[in-house]
Amino acid sequence: MNKRINKQMNNPDKKTIDKVIEGTATKEQAREVAKWFSTTVEGQSYLSELISLDAHRLETEDFSKLIPTNIHSKDMYDEIMRRIAVKHIRNTWMKVAAILIPLFLIAGLAYYANTQVDLFGGSEYTEIYVPKGERQHIIFQDGSEAYLNSDTRLKYPTKFGIKNRKVSLNGEGYFKISKNKKRPFIVQMENTNVTVLGTMFNTKAYNEDNEMRILLDEGSIVFNVPQNNYKLIPGQQAIYDKKSGKCTIYSLSKPADESAWRNDVIVFKDTPLSDVLKTLNRKFNVEFEVKNTQSIAYSYTLTTSQASLEKVISELEKIAPVRFTIHQNKVDVFLK
Repeated sequence: MNKRINKQMNNPDKKTIDKVIEGTATKEQAREVAKWFSTTVEGQSYLSELISLDAHRLETEDFSKLIPTNIHSKDMYDEIMRRIAVKHIRNTWMKVAAILIPLFLIAGLAYYANTQVDLFGGSEYTEIYVPKGERQHIIFQDGSEAYLNSDTRLKYPTKFGIKNRKVSLNGEGYFKISKNKKRPFIVQMENTNVTVLGTMFNTKAYNEDNEMRILLDEGSIVFNVPQNNYKLIPGQQAIYDKKSGKCTIYSLSKPADESAWRNDVIVFKDTPLSDVLKTLNRKFNVEFEVKNTQSIAYSYTLTTSQASLEKVISELEKIAPVRFTIHQNKVDVFLK
């Protein structure tokens, strides 16, 4: 438990923290430490480590018959406050109390002043859907940011847990994650996830697509897939084939192109027409009907910014012998 404490601002010193954990602190000291635990990155990291250490000790002992169940957080806190003044504990509880009292004390204090963190993980969730033709910018309570592309769903807890910061994504998003080594940021996508400590990356993972694309701009991430995991460095992209389970890592010469959509730029690089139509469907909220299946065989390389649907179609028609006819919210696709 010997951890160096950064004494910036009004952070409590280690002596005060130890008193709170040992149950010898005053109520004012307990409140001070509780507030530090729940409202600062340093305090959350310290608390996370303490709980991990005590929880590990609990796992190695058989205390199941002694530990009460269904403890409500408020009741737990009241009980902890009462225990602070108790000087003697029955011998039958001595062994378990050495672990449980600090653990319950820490949990109760954090709950008491809990303004930013849910100690046991987020119990309430917010779900956002970005309609086709729109984009959205989200700022989480820890300062991390997410830029969401069209036709994207994001689910996240109203308060991140003390052990991690976990969200679920169906679609495309660009993330800027606040660094916190003790509380990794996890983006869940179907049966895969990206684990982050502090970085910037783009992930494209629509449930209906056959593949996922993860591009790292800055920092470090781990892309976890069934039976394997891949650590990426800046400029690398992981492409995961959902059907085969194969994951391939590429080094890109222009990685910024993968997240150019944030600036209303469309980039196609040898992209099959079927994927081009998916992108345009999401961006402009129009349906495409392919009249000739032969047209799907063509691929496109194109970069255009702040373009209308008509302009994009005009550029596409210059590349391959495929024509597009617009009928309100529907576009027919056929060979010339």
